[in-house]
Amino acid sequence: MSILQGAVSLKRFLVMGPVPDGKDLQAGLEQDQFRPFQDGLEEERVGWCDWRNPLITPPDEHWVSQERFAVFGLRIDTRRVPPTLLKAHVDLRLQALQKDKDLAFIGKEARISLADEVKVELLRKVLPSPRILEVAWDLKGGILWTTASSSKAQGILTSLFIKSFGCEIHPLGPLLLSGRLCPDLSVESLLALDPLDLELEEV
Repeated sequence: MSILQGAVSLKRFLVMGPVPDGKDLQAGLEQDQFRPFQDGLEEERVGWCDWRNPLITPPDEHWVSQERFAVFGLRIDTRRVPPTLLKAHVDLRLQALQKDKDLAFIGKEARISLADEVKVELLRKVLPSPRILEVAWDLKGGILWTTASSSKAQGILTSLFIKSFGCEIHPLGPLLLSGRLCPDLSVESLLALDPLDLELEEV
């Protein structure tokens, strides 16, 4: 379910850093737009896309701006070759190689090279599994809303966000919320606090 179309589970983040203008925002989205897999052993691809359609890259600049929000998507594509299937293909290839070359044994380096070769061939036949995470950035309020719920997805979002826009994002939990209610407390000082140990020491 889309952020702008109905009920959805969201996570909030505090955005720290200079807010980019429209030109810099679009430049960041274009710089790290989603790009399809190329040949090789790569199993994951990430990048920005349009929030309405993941095939639109970079996000359409005329639709990114929604009032005070910047709305776009983060596309995460993964492709995997099941280990059992990979091993079966590699075993058959090794047997054929031993028979053709009349070899009694194939060394470790040759086995690894052959396994990589087989994996590349199989990855070319695997359709990637896409996941689209929606992002709504309140440029005036400094809050980011996203459908990224897993720790892995949030980690990807955090890393790509600072790479594209030069801004850090932090989960908006009770500690940071208290800072928003008390303007005299800086965010940096709150983030530097150590957790309170409530365990009682035995006397």
